[in-house]
Amino acid sequence: MCYKYLLSVLIIIPFVLGCSRDNPESITNPPSIQKIYPINEYLLDIPEPSGIAYNSINNSLMVVSDGRPDIYEVSLVGVTLNTIIASGSDMEGITLSRNCDTIYVVEEKKKLVTSFNLSGSKLASFSADVANNDNSALEGITINKTSNSLFVINEKDPKMILGYNNLLEIWRKTIDYTSDISDIYYEESSNCFWLISDESQKILKLSLTGELIKEWEIPFTKGEGIAIVSDKIYVVNDSDGKLYVFQKPS
Repeated sequence: MCYKYLLSVLIIIPFVLGCSRDNPESITNPPSIQKIYPINEYLLDIPEPSGIAYNSINNSLMVVSDGRPDIYEVSLVGVTLNTIIASGSDMEGITLSRNCDTIYVVEEKKKLVTSFNLSGSKLASFSADVANNDNSALEGITINKTSNSLFVINEKDPKMILGYNNLLEIWRKTIDYTSDISDIYYEESSNCFWLISDESQKILKLSLTGELIKEWEIPFTKGEGIAIVSDKIYVVNDSDGKLYVFQKPS
């Protein structure tokens, strides 16, 4: 009886030890990031589109170009509906007030957050000077319409989200999940930020404190603007001038 028991133990021990050796490998080799693909794409009549926001009043998209001083309103399938002649310079990001009657943009090289009315007249500007390089400065802007807080991103050196209320900085967070950050969008339904990175070819979902919740790979670089509309993600590409539509992942 003792011999049979000892033999059983000797057979079981290598199996147990073998399983324990597998565990570290599963920890050091986590699952790869999911890659998502566009379900639609539309060519825009806009040179170098660099930022995008949702106009909930008109059910349309507002787009800025870093190559033109104008602000464009386009349909959800990329048709230009209106062009607002504005006096912006090197505009990289855009967002709208609660009633969609005030437009906020970031001007990268000037390191300014500037507001316009719907006629394109300039209302105000304030400085957000955090970049070490004029070409790696302000890239995106979004708004929490409940608190009326603005959030601005700096592309890199440093990669950072800055929060403003009544034109005063109230919060900042360094972001280290990507090589750069190209745009930001606050989604009210999830109370989260969505970011896009041109260089890392990623879309990221972050908490309001800047912690990474989830990330996805996308199949192209030069994704410069992001907006969420219901269950869709809209991305503008600076290089090919297209509007890409993704199904929002869970």
